[in-house]
Amino acid sequence: MWTYFIAAGSTFYYGMSVILSRLSRSERWMRRANRATAEWSSAVLRGAGVRTVLENAQHLGNGRGQVLVCNHQSWFDVFALSASLPVEFSFVGKKELSRVPVLGQAWEKVGHVAIDRSDRKSAIESLKRVEEQFRAGRTIIMFPEGTRSPTGELARFKKGAFVMAIKCQVPVVPVAVSGTGTIMRKGDWVIEPGTATIRVGSPISTRGLTQRDRNRLTRDARAAVVALMNGRQE
Repeated sequence: MWTYFIAAGSTFYYGMSVILSRLSRSERWMRRANRATAEWSSAVLRGAGVRTVLENAQHLGNGRGQVLVCNHQSWFDVFALSASLPVEFSFVGKKELSRVPVLGQAWEKVGHVAIDRSDRKSAIESLKRVEEQFRAGRTIIMFPEGTRSPTGELARFKKGAFVMAIKCQVPVVPVAVSGTGTIMRKGDWVIEPGTATIRVGSPISTRGLTQRDRNRLTRDARAAVVALMNGRQE
């Protein structure tokens, strides 16, 4: 209950900070908007008693666009990544997230992208925003399984992240998060303290690849995430 209290309070505080930053010309508010996701996530992690460990951060690009693909076991994957990654980043998620009061509005205003897969025109516009973020040197985070795994086993990867990476000719960075599945299991509201470990793999280049290579790129990235989940790096 304490964790949910902290989460609700921090969501309102940081969410309103971001929304107000759009109404103010104050540089202080604008800086807060840029830091909001990391600060909000850190507050939730502290409230839940969760510690994070980041391994191989040197593989993350500084100032260059990339697609980070990660396994997905728990909502705490998002908090752990947000609080730990030392790069400018944006998540790509389902349109439903943007409809959550306060959180949804703030989530999009700080640069995260919601895609409505049922509306082709809207989805294309969302992808254009992703391309702009690549040009600005941001890391785009995607969960190619499409949903949280109830068992912890890595599901089949959808191809969207890899089609996007090839189209924009940016590298794919495989990442594995472990420990979050026991902190908060899918379908369970119970939260347990623990440690979330983030392992970053070597970037996979897409230079010169075409959409005919998307299946191979998908397989290579999935194999790299599996290796990282098992404590190895390919």
